[in-house]
Amino acid sequence: MKRLFLICLLAALLTLCGCGSNQTEEHALERLEAYAQAIDYSYKEPGKIYAFLCQDFRDQMDEEAFCEAFAKERTYPYLTPLYISKPEITLSEDGLSGTAVYLRAARLVGMTYEVSFVYENGDYYIQDWEEFLDGSYLEKFDNMIYSLDWYYSEDVHKN
Repeated sequence: MKRLFLICLLAALLTLCGCGSNQTEEHALERLEAYAQAIDYSYKEPGKIYAFLCQDFRDQMDEEAFCEAFAKERTYPYLTPLYISKPEITLSEDGLSGTAVYLRAARLVGMTYEVSFVYENGDYYIQDWEEFLDGSYLEKFDNMIYSLDWYYSEDVHKN
């Protein structure tokens, strides 16, 4: 009985002093890698992606609306695939925010995908998909400067 009490007391102390906190660079990297996994492999279940989004975003758009917008999103997988990997993170000194730059699988060498993230509600959450909030994602291909003929032209892509 004493042993159980001591274990509970130790757990409470660790929680209070923050020693058991997951507010670390290693945990941030784990969360950002899990976010990439959700985008890369669970894109048919956008609710899994939504679960990683920050509270500010979720306050403005519920999961159902996000899933509907995600289904309409024309970027993935057509012109610019959103298969992302290997996040390189920059974490603020206090560990409460940062940025991640992912490598992006694409036809263009060096293409990256950058997101911000914040520590809130005891974990790291991603600031992404802001264009869903104002609907601008539906307009991104309206003023394209090139056509499919341009894309397939051998003259344009010679080094």
